[in-house]
Amino acid sequence: MILDRINADLIAAMKDRDPERKEENQAKVLTLRTLLAEVKSFQVNNRKQPEDTDLMAMLAKAIKQFRETLDNATGKNAAGVVREDIAAQERTKITILEKYLPVQMDKAEIESLVAQAITQSGAASPKDMGAVMAIVRPQTQGRADGKLVSEVVKAKLAGA
Repeated sequence: MILDRINADLIAAMKDRDPERKEENQAKVLTLRTLLAEVKSFQVNNRKQPEDTDLMAMLAKAIKQFRETLDNATGKNAAGVVREDIAAQERTKITILEKYLPVQMDKAEIESLVAQAITQSGAASPKDMGAVMAIVRPQTQGRADGKLVSEVVKAKLAGA
């Protein structure tokens, strides 16, 4: 179970006193504690233990938030300010959390699934994007970034 791995990694990071990995372990502890706070909130709100699918959704949401912060820190904000220190922290957090997600699909796999979904739904124009996404989304849930899937579908339907 993913939650067991997260707890074990948190304990290992807290116990590791190697000075060479101090900064890495601090980032890991902070990131995993933040995630476990989200898990605790889920437990309180839903009065049940989260399943792996729930945890994957929480991980995906956290990674998405970190990516948005990363985009803002790398100058994709209104002011155009670049904060490399924040960007480095966000990259570290994303790397830590991605270890708990299943192997992500590459773009070629996504394009193959989208092509099959377009054929299956009979989509012919960008107006049919909802039908294609309805077929593709369950197959890519937790295994591919929704934004990337959406971009692939748009590109395929624009060229169709």
